[in-house]
Parts: sequence; structure tokens; C-alpha cells
Amino acid sequence: MKYIVLLALIVACESYNILVLLPYPGKSHHMVFEPLLDELTTRGHNLTVVSFFPSTKVNKNRRDVSLVEFARLNVEIVDLQTCDCTPNFLLKFIHHVQTVHSFTKASVELCEKLINSQVFEEFVKAEGNYDVILVEHFNSDCMLGLVHNYGLPSVGLMSCTLMPWTPSWIGGDDNPATFPSMMQPFTEDMTFMEMVENFIDIMFNKYWHSYYVGIKERSMLEARLGRTLPSLNEVAGNTSVVLVNTYHALNGVRVLPPSVIEVGGIHLHNRSIKPLPSDIEEWVIESRHGAILFSFGSLIKGSTMPRKQLEAILKVFARLPQRIVWKWEGDTIKNLPDNIMIKRWLPQFDILNHPNCVAFITHGGLLSLTEAVALGVPALIIPVLGDQPGNAAYAKRAGIAEVLPFSEINEYNLYAAMVKVLSPEMSARARSFSELWWDRPLSPMDTAIYYIEKTAKYGRLNMTSHARLLNKPQLLLFYNMEFIVLFVCFLSISLAIYRCCCKTKRVKVKQN
Repeated sequence: MKYIVLLALIVACESYNILVLLPYPGKSHHMVFEPLLDELTTRGHNLTVVSFFPSTKVNKNRRDVSLVEFARLNVEIVDLQTCDCTPNFLLKFIHHVQTVHSFTKASVELCEKLINSQVFEEFVKAEGNYDVILVEHFNSDCMLGLVHNYGLPSVGLMSCTLMPWTPSWIGGDDNPATFPSMMQPFTEDMTFMEMVENFIDIMFNKYWHSYYVGIKERSMLEARLGRTLPSLNEVAGNTSVVLVNTYHALNGVRVLPPSVIEVGGIHLHNRSIKPLPSDIEEWVIESRHGAILFSFGSLIKGSTMPRKQLEAILKVFARLPQRIVWKWEGDTIKNLPDNIMIKRWLPQFDILNHPNCVAFITHGGLLSLTEAVALGVPALIIPVLGDQPGNAAYAKRAGIAEVLPFSEINEYNLYAAMVKVLSPEMSARARSFSELWWDRPLSPMDTAIYYIEKTAKYGRLNMTSHARLLNKPQLLLFYNMEFIVLFVCFLSISLAIYRCCCKTKRVKVKQN
């Protein structure tokens, strides 16, 4: 009966033609979007999906355009031997500048490859009868040029927290005193020096992205399209809705226009729990004190860990009564304690859902952290790069995780952190927080679908702030203040002249 009802709903709903542009070769990003794409086709919409991860399923409502040939997939590419482990802000910032330059340079080069390829010919010519465009907002603005080329309403997709430049695109508040950068280990409650660090981080990233990425990609797009384009920031500001993979209960409160819609946990929609492989199931269920999952996700190659940190971790694990399941991509570890199982690949969500899983050691990637929160599993977060420090800070503030910087891993610090994570108090807080996190008026998926269909139905939605059209001097009332300053100067000069005249007059009176 339920299938008949579902079929009736699909037939009843209006079907839209949707173009999806996902130009980033990161697997974790695509894992957020794929359930949304599946749900859109299930509800009867027709999709053309341009991505590095074409679907292997046969679906008459979906056409995939593969970008696999244009770039290496970002899977297990981060080497922990070369990560920035210094606590010094200046050295960290220099390393950050180098990383950002390398990252953005690769993005600009990829943009040039894509827009000049035969694969993109139809999109450059604006072919296809589409109602709305879904486009990823991340480190490249390249696809925004194609959005403008079609002249269609668009919906932004973000698999991570807000980038430093996103609020200014849509007229949101990006005050560094209250808006912590995703790349800093801060929440809104910052000390003065943390605010200074945050200010430097946000200003650098905003202007680097605007001038290095925005201007270069705009120039390439204009050459390819044969016409002048507006600023890509302006195109981004015309986005009807931005769907962000966050939820304020975990990721903090932001002062933003209604165009920013939080859909944190959308990748868990209708996620089925699969039985664990027999060897892992046996290992986990037979552990009398529970099991701990240890994984650094899909981007970081955990087996590149420096010997200093590796030895500390092995010593601590040997002291714990729990069994550990560890995602390790290399060869067998020498002198591996008896309570550790290593696997090149792990069904992370299924292990976290196991009733005998008592803790999660993670890098703090948003997908991994979201899964731990959704399933009520306390975590030890060892942030390495990107948004992981910020994610970790908010999880710690919620009382559901401990944070240990990679540079501070030693036997004492790691053991002390694990004792806290494994405590009954933190376990209870994690379960309680999970209930709060799930308790929403609509599911993340239903929320996302609603706004996509609304944009397709009505065209561009006026949900962003007018502040996006003003520059900083205008936002700070400098044009109005100019009159005030001139008026104050005039009064001051007039008063000074008056006093001077009065003084001169008094002197003459005395002389007489």
C-alpha cells in the first residue's frame, strides 16, 4: 500500500529539470550530495549531474556527465608526515598561506581545463531546458559563470561549514569577533588574541579567494563565453538558497539571511544499517568493555603517521581494556597490541551504530562528526586541517568530545583524553545531545527538497540581504559619517576661531 501512495505522490508532484554542477574531486563532499540527488530522482525530477563521481545505478531520470579524466580524486592524499604541527601562530599562518596558494592554484587550473573541454561544450552553449541549477559552493567559483550563462535560478550546496567569504556573498554578518573561521579552533566565545588571529585568518582567506580565484576564473570564463560577466561574488549573491551541511545545535549560531538553510545530516537520509563483516562483528561484540573505532576518514592517509605519535597511540591503546578497530591503509604495524584490529577499509557508520561501540577517535571531518553525533557516540577529535579545528571546538563545547591537537599527542595527553571520553558522564551527554540534534520541524532531506522545488517553481527567491550589494564603507556608514566628520571639523574650527577672537579682544581691553 505504501508504494502505491508513494507513486501517487510522485505523479502528483510537478517534475522539474535540474542541472547539478559538482566540480570538486573530493569523495567526502560527494557523499553529502549523492543522497539528495537520489531523493530528487525518486520524487520524479530529471537530473543532469556533472561530477567526478558518476552514479553506477541505472536511472531513467538521471544523466551523469563524468569529470573523472580531469583531475586526481582526493582520496587518501594528505600525508601526516608533512602536516603543520607547530603551535606557533606565525609559522602556522605561513604554512596556511602556502597550502591555500597550492589549493587555489589547482582549482583555477581545473576550472580552465573544464570550461575548455568538449565535455563542457553543451553547458558553455547553455543547452538543455532546465528549471534550476544546483551548484557546489566551495573553493572554486568557476561554475557560477555557467549559472550566469544560463540565466536560471540556482541553489548553492555546501558539504562543510560556511567558508570565510560566504557571508559577504549573501549579506550575512561576518564580524570576526563573532564569526569564527572554519579553519580556526574557536567558537564564538573568543579571547582578544583569538579574535585577532581569527580576523587575520578571515581577511586573508576572503581577499585571497576574491582576487586570486574570483578574478582569474572570471577572466577565463569571459574569454571562453565571449562576453563580459559580472563579478562572480555578485552571481553567488543572486543564489536563491544555500543549503549548508550544518545544524546550529552543533555548529554554532550565525546571524544570516533566510537564504541560508541548514540541512546538517542530510547524507544520513534513509541510511540503512548493514550487518558488519563477520570478523569485525566478532571482534566488537566479544569485547567485554566495548569497542573503540579509530579512523581519519577518506582524505587523510592515517598510515603516514609519524613514529612519535604512532608509538604514543600504541602505548595508550595497550593500556585500555577496550578493543580498537583502526582504519590503517599501510602494512601491518610492528608490535601491535592484542586489543587492536587494523583494516584498510571500515564500514564506519555501521560500526558506530553497533551497541558495543563506546567511543570514536576521529579527525573531526564534518561527515564523521555528524555520524557520531547522530548515533550518540562520544569522540576524541584529533584535528589535522581544513574545517576540522572548528568542528572540534564546537563538539567540545557541546560536551560530547575531547580535543587533542595532533602536535600534542603523547602518552600522557592521549590517555587522559581517552579517560574523559570513556567516562559514563560523557557517554550520557552524547546520547542526550543526539536527541536534541535530531529534534527538528522537518528532516534535513525534506527541508532541502522543499527549497529546491520552491526555487524551481517561483524562480529566484529574494531571501538574501541587501547588505550584499554594499561595500564596506557603505556598510559602516562612512558616506553618512563623512558629513558628520566635516560638520564636527567645521564646529571645531569655528570654536577655535571664536576662542582666539575672544582672547585677542580681552588682551586689547587690558592694554587699554
